Amino acid sequence: MKRAIKIISLKTLLVALSTCFWLLNATSCFTGVEGTKKITLSKDDKKAIQPSAEDEFFKPVAGKALSMWQIGRPFIAADNKTLLIFEQQGLPLNPDEVKLAGKILSFKGTEPRLAPDGSQTTVLLFSDGNSTYRYNTGKNIKIAPDEVKSDQIPMMIDEAMINSARELLLGKQLWTRSPLWYDDDGNRIPGWKFVPVTVTAVEAGSLVFPIKVQFQAGDGSKAWALMNFGNSGTESRAFANLFYLSDFRKNFPAITDEVWKLICAGKVANGMSKLECKLSLGNPSEVDAGHDYSQTLDLWHYPDGTVLWFEDGLLTRFRH
Repeated sequence: MKRAIKIISLKTLLVALSTCFWLLNATSCFTGVEGTKKITLSKDDKKAIQPSAEDEFFKPVAGKALSMWQIGRPFIAADNKTLLIFEQQGLPLNPDEVKLAGKILSFKGTEPRLAPDGSQTTVLLFSDGNSTYRYNTGKNIKIAPDEVKSDQIPMMIDEAMINSARELLLGKQLWTRSPLWYDDDGNRIPGWKFVPVTVTAVEAGSLVFPIKVQFQAGDGSKAWALMNFGNSGTESRAFANLFYLSDFRKNFPAITDEVWKLICAGKVANGMSKLECKLSLGNPSEVDAGHDYSQTLDLWHYPDGTVLWFEDGLLTRFRH
C-alpha cells in the first residue's frame, strides 16, 4: 500500500515537472503576479492622462470645504427654482413669487437636523437679509465639514469661485478651443477655433453654466464662453476644453494659412488631409473604409449629417 502511494506521488511529480517545463517555454513557471506580463504605457498614453497646462492653470478655481467657510460667505442663487432646494417650512411655495435668481444668499452657519435613523445631519443656513433659508446637506454632522463643498450646493454659485476666476483670467490672452460663442443675450453666434482672444469680463452664469467669460477677438468683436467648474475629464465646458494657454497653430507648421483659416471656421475643402479635417470638424462618429483597384477609400460620418469622402487620405467630396 505504501509502495502504491509512492508510485502515484512520483507520477504526480513527473506530470507537474512536465507542465512546468511547458509553461516555462510559453510564459513562466511562476503563478500570480510573477507570471503576469507587465503592461506599460507609451509616452503618448502617459501624456494623455496627465493634467494639461490648462488644467493646472485653472486648478486654483475650486470649491472649498465647509470647514473653511466664514460666516457671510456669499452665494448667488442661479435661478428662481433655487428656492426648491431649501426646507419649505415658512417659505412661499411658488419660486416665481420669491424671485431668488441673481440674489446674494450669505452663509449664516449650520444647525443639526435629526434624521429618520436617529443620526444627525448638517443643515446650512443662508440669508438674503430678510428671510432665512435652510438647506439639508444629508451629510452626518461628523463628516459634513470635510465632505460638503462650496461648488456642490445645487442651484447656487459660490461667489468666491467667480472672483478667483476673474483674478486669474481678466486681461489674459488665450486661444479659443471651441466655436461655441454666445452674445450678450445668451444666443449662439458663429465662433472660431484656435484664434487669440483677450478676456474682458468674468461673471456668474446660469443654472446650467455657472460661470461665463467674455473675450474680445482681434477684430474687436466680443463674445461669451459659457463654462462649468470642474476638471476637463468630467466637464465638457471646463476651462481646459474651451481655451488654450498658447498658440495651438504652432503645433502644425506644415498646414498652410489658407487651410488653417478654414479649420478655425470649422469648414473643409477638397484636398484637405484627414488630420486637417479632424482639426476642423472633430472626430467622426462612424468610419467606413475600403479600397478599389488603385486606391484606398474612406467615408466619414458626423452626427449632424456631414459626410466626408477621402481617396488615398485626401478629401475629394463632402456633404453638409
